[in-house]
Order: sequence, then C-alpha cells, then structure tokens
Amino acid sequence: MKKKISISGSSGVALVVVLWAVTLISAAMLGLAALLQRQLGQEVAGLQNARAILVAESGIQMVLNPGINRADVEQASSQLSAQLSEAWKVNGKKVKVRFEVKPEDFVGEEGRLNLNFWLRPDNQQQGRRILQNLFASWDIDLNTQLKVIDALQDWVDGDSMPKAQGAEREQYMGIKKTGPRNGPFERLEEVEKVMGWPELARQAGAGTNAVDWHRKFTVFGSGKLSLLTADQDVIEAVLGMTSGKAKSFMLARKGPDGAEGTADDQVNTTLLGVDSNTVAERASTGSEDLWRVTSTGYIGEAKRTIVALISRNPPQIKARWMEDKKP
Repeated sequence: MKKKISISGSSGVALVVVLWAVTLISAAMLGLAALLQRQLGQEVAGLQNARAILVAESGIQMVLNPGINRADVEQASSQLSAQLSEAWKVNGKKVKVRFEVKPEDFVGEEGRLNLNFWLRPDNQQQGRRILQNLFASWDIDLNTQLKVIDALQDWVDGDSMPKAQGAEREQYMGIKKTGPRNGPFERLEEVEKVMGWPELARQAGAGTNAVDWHRKFTVFGSGKLSLLTADQDVIEAVLGMTSGKAKSFMLARKGPDGAEGTADDQVNTTLLGVDSNTVAERASTGSEDLWRVTSTGYIGEAKRTIVALISRNPPQIKARWMEDKKP
C-alpha cells in the first residue's frame, strides 16, 4: 500500500512538495495564459498538444527540486498533479490534467555507458572489450558484436580506413546511407545510423532480458561510470566481471530500506571483487549531479513527453527535447 505524503506532517519531502506545488501552479497558469494568447485561432488539437507540453514541463520543474528523491517522484507526481488539475481551468471549466514521472524516468546519466569516452582512440582496446562484454550479456551473436564495434569505432575515428568488419564512407554509400561522422556522437539516437546497429538492437530486444539499449548508453558526462546508479549489466561489463557477479553489490546498494534512489543508498566496492585501481580508473563511487528526466504530460486526450538533462546543484536544465527527438 502506498504511503501518502502528509501535507501537514513534518516530512521534509512533504514540505518541499507543497512549496513546489505552489510554484508550479503559479507558473503553469501564467504560462497557459500566455500560451493561449499566442495560439489563439489554431486548431484545438494543436492547442491541446501545446498544453500537454506545458504540463510535462511541470514534471521537469518538480525534479529540479533537490528535496525530491528518486523514490518519491511517482508519488509526488500524483499529488502535485491533483493540485494542478484542481487549479487548472479552460474557459471557466476544470480540465483533467496530470504529469507523470516514475523512478525509472529519473536516472543518473553517468550510470550509463559513455560511448564517446570508450570509443576514443586512447580507449579503443579497452572499450572494445567492454562493449563485447555488454553485448554478450544481451545474447548478441559474436558476428554482430564484432561488426557493430568496428563500425562504431569507424564512425568516430578521423581516418577513412575501415576496420576489419567496419564501415567508412564507401560502405555507407553502397547501402545509400550517409556516414560516418568521423567525430564524437552528438546525440544518442545517431547510433542508429551506424552500420549493423539495427540488427544488434533487434537481437537485444528479442533476447532473454529484452534490453532497451536507449537506457544503457549516453554521449554526455565525464565518461566514468557511476556505481551509484548504473545497471548491473553495465557495471559488470565496464569492470570486466562475469555475468551475475555484481548481484550482491546491487542488493547492498539499495541500503537498509531496500529501495533504489533513496538517501540510504550505498556503494560497497569490496562486494565487487575487483581490483581497487580498476574501479578508481573506470568508475565513480560518489554522488552524481547529471540526471536524465522523462516527464509525460496529459491534458484531456493529449499526451506529450519531454526529456531533459538536469543538474540540481544549482538547479538548472542543461538540455531538453521532445521524446521523438532524443539526443
């Protein structure tokens, strides 16, 4: 049974939720008034989509508050949405309004494998081993693994000589595609243009664990993997562990309350059984401050989703985009 965040109680989360609610409602109403003036005369469907974007933006603003923990975001979303819906009116009539941010929609960006970092010339050999470890854990066949890793390295390197199973401009022209960039990835979805990637993504989705590769990689951040937020398969791949060896670490990471993303989460690297120098070289064990937030706004039948990269110290949005234009 879900606990209710008491508005009158002493909970720190309750206090910040209420204060944030006031700010959100005020900002939303002012924004809606301006939006309605600008959009006057456009089709109703277009207006509803624009309003849904504004509602989704409220979820991003909520998570900017450092008092909201990852474990609290779904509950806070529900309570703030109820207050937002109560105050929101169009032409004097109440409208059903809500936004949704779930714990899995609020994740540390540096808990993902940084492709740009591990494909750099000085990291290519180690990066190759890490990617092979990860792809093998996803049940990707060896031939596809090798082709994609070579093609990834060719995509970012500056020369025109293809790796053994890679692809340079001539190979892309042969399939009437544009590539490679010959530089770092500018956005994550660019990976889909790499020769062989669609087949790898298909195998990953059809594998035993039905992996969504979008949640495993990033092209932002320092390059060191955050052990506080990374998935088990990514940790094992980066640290050269066999599959399943990080299970005890993952269980202990949840802390005494047994929940991810709460204040008592902990990182006990001794449970990894990996040389401390390797851990220090490839991963970070402290708190991080680069987060990926996905917020979905609903108003009537309209639904729009915004994704943002944020920092909370101080609160700032570093980048944002609609879900169908993921970087």
